[in-house]
Amino acid sequence: MTTRATQIPVIPDGPQGRSGTQEPPHSLNTWVPALRFAAAGMTGIGLAFGVVAAAQAQPRPPLLEEPVAIAPGFDAHMLVVNIPPAGNGPLTTAGQAGHRHPASTYAYVSKGAVISRLGDGPEKRFEAGQAWSETPLQPHYIVNASRTEPAQLVVVQITKAGVKVLTEPLPKGLAK
Repeated sequence: MTTRATQIPVIPDGPQGRSGTQEPPHSLNTWVPALRFAAAGMTGIGLAFGVVAAAQAQPRPPLLEEPVAIAPGFDAHMLVVNIPPAGNGPLTTAGQAGHRHPASTYAYVSKGAVISRLGDGPEKRFEAGQAWSETPLQPHYIVNASRTEPAQLVVVQITKAGVKVLTEPLPKGLAK
């Protein structure tokens, strides 16, 4: 009987990424094909996740920005967004400044919890391991759901080729 070591998947960290295992970091090229497949699948089923652009959010430099090989004319962007604890701030999106993206956006909560609202829809709480989507230019509002613990998102955005501004504040008439 042979035994195999079980590899536990991890979320990429830092600009070099990881190969998806507990092994030491590898070249970004080792997991880019998987991202391409995932981005194509997500685009194909019409999902769109959100990135945080509120003043409280702290995006890191992008993990990845490159053309989508199976969809010429589109670029994939992957980044990590850190959201500090709410402290004495509100634990609701009501009255908060919103934002939007010119992209199909896919957000995954990797740490903590957030409260998110799309347009006029209801607020929803998302905890580590959960995700949501946003369509291009859809108004989005988000706050950290904790007064003491930070939250972190891993975000993938699919844009038309050449788009550089991935987040913009809502025009005054759309903010709620």
